[in-house]
Amino acid sequence: MLEETQDREEIIERVAALDIGKAELTCCVRVPREGWPGRRLQEVETYSTMTGSLLRLADRLRCLG
Repeated sequence: MLEETQDREEIIERVAALDIGKAELTCCVRVPREGWPGRRLQEVETYSTMTGSLLRLADRLRCLG
């Protein structure tokens, strides 16, 4: 059963979500759009679960902050 919480709304500037499968994962990243207050950019990419691909994903996330 869902219950009401006392949480306050919190806006997170940069966020990433991962959908992880056995052979691949999909990453969705949302970041602020420079020069456009209140606007966001979104990127959705699919990566293999092999080490090299996961390291590329880690580098991409690091670059996006």
